[in-house]
Amino acid sequence: MNIVSSVSSAIERFHDVKSTMNLQKLVDDVSFGLDIFEFRYLEADGIIRNSMFKEEIGTVLTSKSFIETLQGERRISSFFFEVRDYVDVMSIYYPIYSNNKLIGIIDLAVDMSEYDLTKSLINNAAILHRQTDILNLLKAINGSITNSITILNKTDINDFLHAYIDTAKDIKQISIVNNEDKIFISSSKYLIGKKLTDEDSPKPGMNMIDGELTYLTVVNSHLFDDNYLTKLMLLTDATNYAHHEKQLLTTALITSIIALLFALFTSRLIYYTAIEQSRKERERLEELVSIRTKEIELLSKTDELTGLWNRRYLEESLDTEFKRAKRYNHDISIMMIDLDHFKHINDTYGHMAGDEVLRQMSSRIKGCQRETDFVARYGGEEIVVILPETDIKTATEIADTILKSIAKEPVLFESFTIEVTTSIGISNMSPEHLNYSMIFAEADEALYSAKANGRNRVEVYNKKI
Repeated sequence: MNIVSSVSSAIERFHDVKSTMNLQKLVDDVSFGLDIFEFRYLEADGIIRNSMFKEEIGTVLTSKSFIETLQGERRISSFFFEVRDYVDVMSIYYPIYSNNKLIGIIDLAVDMSEYDLTKSLINNAAILHRQTDILNLLKAINGSITNSITILNKTDINDFLHAYIDTAKDIKQISIVNNEDKIFISSSKYLIGKKLTDEDSPKPGMNMIDGELTYLTVVNSHLFDDNYLTKLMLLTDATNYAHHEKQLLTTALITSIIALLFALFTSRLIYYTAIEQSRKERERLEELVSIRTKEIELLSKTDELTGLWNRRYLEESLDTEFKRAKRYNHDISIMMIDLDHFKHINDTYGHMAGDEVLRQMSSRIKGCQRETDFVARYGGEEIVVILPETDIKTATEIADTILKSIAKEPVLFESFTIEVTTSIGISNMSPEHLNYSMIFAEADEALYSAKANGRNRVEVYNKKI
């Protein structure tokens, strides 16, 4: 029974190594920048084999979205948005194939709480970049799974058992019998497929086989599946047992050690192969995610219509530039630009024409900016320019250049020719300014004066005494 116990442990360990892959570590290693909400690896029939939640391993996934995907209501490997545990997530069921056969499915959900899912996110650039990163992660997991399966498939349990008994001289044969009394795994391959009830099969207990006294042990077990009863059949040399009982115990210990070493070697082979692959994939994804992060950061600071910086980034930059100028006692000027009669353009030619006017005017303003200037859309048709290290005289010259550039040529939209002019207000920092809001308000007041004085002109803030 000591030998039976050690053999059972060896086979169970072999099966555990062959059926379990530490995908969660791979996910942790390569999921840079992705807030993963749920991760599972399922067999093709929906049984969960790997999960962030250990308690659900071995159960069947029965979520509505998974069933819909299996039934063909949703294309597998496509992204979709749903709510899981009251959290908005972007989900995907990603198939794993081996030799064109579906062998598994990855269930991956990423936290999307920062987005408003009531709006259409189909063409959202940040979402599209995130989906690209998710697909790269899934490809890395796919490679790890198929690589591990390839390695493990080369390690046949029948060969394992044959090698096992070669190392233990007192063990003659190891076989596993199914519930139909048919041998389906054996160290002696010629026995595979035979039934225990066959006349030439040895009977439990002492037997004389090929002139040697042997002992056949048959015990019930749940190898491979706790719900599936199998029998472990062990044939040992009874001669040594009869004369050297202690030697049998030593053999049991040696075989247990060999089994453990073999299982450890197999698991290390899988582990280090997966780790090396994940390391290479991690390095590639690190570079990719770094690029994606910069792109997403840029998108979060950019106005979608005009390509200028957006209001949020404008306010951050105003605060930073004002503090820098204040600290070092340097010049800084603020320019407020507003397109004249923009509402009339929208009402007359339509909002699409208005959008085109904004795009072209923004392009002309950017064409007049210097390398250190900062141009942002404040809102509607209002554009703000921050001019660091710039006195009021230079700021006025730049404003005149912008004014002429905008009025120089009309905007052509479909069959329309749209004349566009602008009004510009400028203010320069002075010692009494305590924050950027004060100089910003002055530029706005100067803009109001430009409009009141006839539009298509530049006005510098004039402090009232």
